[in-house]
Amino acid sequence: MDDIDCAAERVEAFNAVALKAVLDRMAGPASSGTCRACGCSIEDERLQANPHARHCRECADEIEAETRRKNRCGPR
Repeated sequence: MDDIDCAAERVEAFNAVALKAVLDRMAGPASSGTCRACGCSIEDERLQANPHARHCRECADEIEAETRRKNRCGPR
């Protein structure tokens, strides 16, 4: 088995685990309506669009910006 086959198998295994995690999360209970980061209420419009939302819009925007910064700059 060459390196390309091993890499392809690792990608398939990773995708299977990631897909299972998403499906398990979607099958789980809906959001409590309270942001896990700041404790404020999650906006009704956000919960209608995504009943499993864990963060309010403001915290979700901050988390997304931080994730983009880490992906662009690497860990510090």
